[in-house]
Amino acid sequence: MRISPGILYMLASTALLAVVNVAVKKLDGVPTAEIIFARCLISFSLTVWQLRRTGVPVWGPPEARFNLLGRGIFGAGSLVLGFLALKVLPLGGAVTLSYLAPVVTAVAAIWLVGEPLKPWQWLFYGLAVAGVVVAKGTAGLLSAGVLLGVGAAVSSGLSSVFLRRVGNKIAPLVPVFYFNLVPLAIASVWMLFDLKMPHGTDWAWLVLAGLFTHVALWCVTQAFQAHEANFVAALDYLGLIYATALGYFVFGDKVKLSVYPGIALIVLGVLLNAWYTSRQNEQEKKA
Repeated sequence: MRISPGILYMLASTALLAVVNVAVKKLDGVPTAEIIFARCLISFSLTVWQLRRTGVPVWGPPEARFNLLGRGIFGAGSLVLGFLALKVLPLGGAVTLSYLAPVVTAVAAIWLVGEPLKPWQWLFYGLAVAGVVVAKGTAGLLSAGVLLGVGAAVSSGLSSVFLRRVGNKIAPLVPVFYFNLVPLAIASVWMLFDLKMPHGTDWAWLVLAGLFTHVALWCVTQAFQAHEANFVAALDYLGLIYATALGYFVFGDKVKLSVYPGIALIVLGVLLNAWYTSRQNEQEKKA
């Protein structure tokens, strides 16, 4: 199977966002609102600069603005809830919960995009979800941190669906503009009630989070414009490997033995889905 640029974009995005999650954990003493504000301000500024430099209207065409705004609103929910979850959960646990998002994307895309899942794909997603359950376990399912993580996953999944609805006729940076605009507005007000000046290495981590977020959002937009939502979303599961490794080496999080078979199930589900989708596309081209 030939690896398409869209797949590489999604893999790059997943790796970059894994590093961003490390930066958020490193900013433990900085209020969540300030982290979101700094991250979005950097990406937003770069996006506006690049769009104006290339002469592309930042607001996008009128017929696409509803979907672009949906991308921004649900993206903001994912960002805020995800950051709050990272504050109270171990890195591996918070990121594991985020892998419910591809399921939301795939299911919602059936109605909102008209991209139905094939019967075999339900099985492959089932394997990936089973892997999440095995890796995370069922303890503390109703804790505040878990509920925040699930909420972030649902918001992320819906945000991806609206991104797919935008289509591939819009410059990739326009959806990035909306993704940063809404949470930037929310954080601007929120941080006034919880303001604390960063110090020392906090500034470096904030800048890194903003720059890596910007590149990651551009990559994920390219990926969703190139492939069906259910195919691209499945690749997001591979980020659990990054999260587990970074949590272990950077933060000393203990890795339970159950994580390894969980990762194996996730990878198996993702690879089978990628192989099956590629095969179906080739058959449709020949027909």
